[in-house]
Amino acid sequence: MEHNANVSKIERCSGLSDKEFYNTYVKKSLPVVVTDKAEWTSLEKFTPEFFKTNYNHLTRIIDGKTYTLSEIIDLCKTSTPENKAPYPNVFDLHKDFPEYLDDIPEMFYGKSNRLQSPLLPKTIANQTNQQQLFFGGKGCSFPTLHVDYHWVHTQLTQIIGDKDFILFAPDQTPYLYPDKTNHNLSPVDIINPDYNKFPLFKNAESLRITLKPGEVLFIPSGWWHTTYIHNFNLTYAIDHVNSFNWNKFMDENYLVAHKHYPKLAWVIKVYKEIMGKVFNLKEN
Repeated sequence: MEHNANVSKIERCSGLSDKEFYNTYVKKSLPVVVTDKAEWTSLEKFTPEFFKTNYNHLTRIIDGKTYTLSEIIDLCKTSTPENKAPYPNVFDLHKDFPEYLDDIPEMFYGKSNRLQSPLLPKTIANQTNQQQLFFGGKGCSFPTLHVDYHWVHTQLTQIIGDKDFILFAPDQTPYLYPDKTNHNLSPVDIINPDYNKFPLFKNAESLRITLKPGEVLFIPSGWWHTTYIHNFNLTYAIDHVNSFNWNKFMDENYLVAHKHYPKLAWVIKVYKEIMGKVFNLKEN
């Protein structure tokens, strides 16, 4: 997988063809904000009033307490840095809002999403094949600096509110102290870093951008990131696997399989090699 360590900012682009997007950003592992691909975010069904009226039967347990969707929305609307709403509040489109799936267009990566292919077993795809809505409030932030599970690409569309994304390129990993067990997680609090405990973090270089409604952020596989929210917020996220993160994605699946089913894990390696070639041929 190709990584560009010299990127100094996250570009905002429009008018890109699928091929241009794929060759310029996906293939080179560069994050980018696309500003003209999310007209659907203005639909009435993506307003807090519509969610509260039609989906208050949905609940989430956060820190041991059960909240209805209306309660979550109200808490997010009144959230402050001193009295933050519970977070993250994640809802899965397939389970919670299946009728929304037809309203959101497919990602524009210029290649097929292998997570959605019938050739990928559901036991593998369902671990990361996610389409999610995140509700948040002012002062909330994602709990950990992380690389998305199994090294998927991620596309995030801002529907309501402004959200800061703080990213670190893969070459910054030595400064981020990856957890020895969950190596996609960093223990560093980037807002208030403890330099006595994590002295190398002083050398880490981040990229920051504020995503606004109707904008789409592409985060390539292997990029560390976290978020900070400025106001009532709704974000849509979807995962993606293609030829450029296929090997890493399958290697992560192998490690999981080896931990739980060591005698069968070899099947993952064989599948990775054979189906990688099949997918490449199919996409070409």
